[in-house]
Amino acid sequence: MENGKPFCKQYLIIFLLLLGLSSSLSANTNPLLSPSDSILEVQRQRFLPHIHSVAWVRDLIAEDSTSSRAKILKPLAALDENWLKQARFSPQMPQQWVGFWSSSSGDAVDVFPRNVFYKGRLYRVRGAFELQGLLIFQIEEAALTKLLAMVRTSSRMGESNCHAFELSKEKFTEPTFYYLSQRERRAVQMIPNPLYGEYVEQNTSSFMRPKTLAALGQNSVVAMKRRWLIKSRGEVFMKGRRAYRLFTVEEKSGLPGYFLLEKMDLYKDVWTLSLIVPSNHNTFRESFFVLGTKTAKPDKIRIPYTWIVFTALFALLVYVLYRRRLYNLQRAQSRTQLALSGLRAQLNPHFLFNALTSIQDLVNQDNKPAANRYFNEMAELLRYVVDSSKEEYTPLAAELEALEKYCSLESLRTPFGYSFDVRPELNQNTTEIPTLLIQPFIENAILHGLRPSTEAKELKVSIWPEGDNRIGVSILDNGIGIEEAQRRQNANNDLRGHQGMATTQQRIDLLNEGKREKITLKVIDRRRLKSNLTGTLVQLSIPI
Repeated sequence: MENGKPFCKQYLIIFLLLLGLSSSLSANTNPLLSPSDSILEVQRQRFLPHIHSVAWVRDLIAEDSTSSRAKILKPLAALDENWLKQARFSPQMPQQWVGFWSSSSGDAVDVFPRNVFYKGRLYRVRGAFELQGLLIFQIEEAALTKLLAMVRTSSRMGESNCHAFELSKEKFTEPTFYYLSQRERRAVQMIPNPLYGEYVEQNTSSFMRPKTLAALGQNSVVAMKRRWLIKSRGEVFMKGRRAYRLFTVEEKSGLPGYFLLEKMDLYKDVWTLSLIVPSNHNTFRESFFVLGTKTAKPDKIRIPYTWIVFTALFALLVYVLYRRRLYNLQRAQSRTQLALSGLRAQLNPHFLFNALTSIQDLVNQDNKPAANRYFNEMAELLRYVVDSSKEEYTPLAAELEALEKYCSLESLRTPFGYSFDVRPELNQNTTEIPTLLIQPFIENAILHGLRPSTEAKELKVSIWPEGDNRIGVSILDNGIGIEEAQRRQNANNDLRGHQGMATTQQRIDLLNEGKREKITLKVIDRRRLKSNLTGTLVQLSIPI
């Protein structure tokens, strides 16, 4: 038995060796690979489907390597199994790739050592392979897994650039393309001082102090009853606007958090603080939180006494009512003054003097019938001007009759042809327009357009319906044109034409006030329409 003990010991040792070898073989499918090589091979297998999906890029480059699409996708042609075997693996992002970011098309990308902020989500990095300026890495959040490739393109003046592609497992799928940059952020590393401090809930309906939801400090953020330690901060551009981001980790659990400081409005200095955290694998809990707002300008002293606020509001209300009443009185006074000035403008002493002189010439010529006719027309015109000045609107037929008398009287001094073209479907007796609105434009055409002209003088007034509730009016003359008339008035320092048009425009503005359908006016020099034309075209569109 003593001789047999060593023999049993030898068999026991051999059995243990065989057992160890068997367990080693079961743990490693390839006995030639070390444990670390086996882990690396598993990582490669996770990347292979995405690499196989871009094999078609090599065919694209072979067919046409000069197109812009081929030039952008060309770096992906290097991705194959041989590249993957030679590439160096890292469980997190290599340092030289950290800090690249982009916000093109609103899909922000921000790269950190163990996390990537991508399309509004915060992912964790599962591993990366790098070789010859080309990097592929995998990110995941809950059930979402994505693979991105990055390739450096240029580097100058402290800024490096690269292209990024999101690769799909599906073959022949076009990779999503991003342009990333990596700037040295020494000048923009610090967030502006007014953005530090408390962020409160947005509440404009209460006089009570808003509830504090978060507080931003120099080294940490207190939010959601947790303290988040700031690891990185900097300036970014979100949706075309300047913004700031902070990459943090929760003090106790180490949970990563991505804080964004964004301006709410282009014209208001109010900023929103929000937090993005990775989604939970099991519960898929919410990963985006709005933590409050802050005005970048220093807050003014708060007045806690509500009665002072009510007193100020009451005083403001009294002031507004007083200003409104004063404004209405001024508008009423302006209407009165404008009506009087309009009446005085219609009863122009020069017009009366010239008309009487012309009638006197007819009397001296012993042409009593013509003199009596013009006396009657002038009397009727003056009676219409005085009577209608009390009314804001008048029938179109009465207005046209007065305008024809006015043109007849003016033609005594300045002979010119005139015509009134009114569409027959327009009922002149039931259609009402603002009183004496057209006359100032006819007077302006005669005095400043036709009278200085040396050619045969013509004036045409056209009126037509524009739908059911508007009419169109045009006053067309072949005089010297409004631009030449204004030039001559400026040279002679004659302001009467300018004042007349300004008064008419002021009256139109008053008529339009508070109304949905408004009077529109266009005054066009006919040379602007055609170089060989002379005169002025006035176009009115009047609601009825």
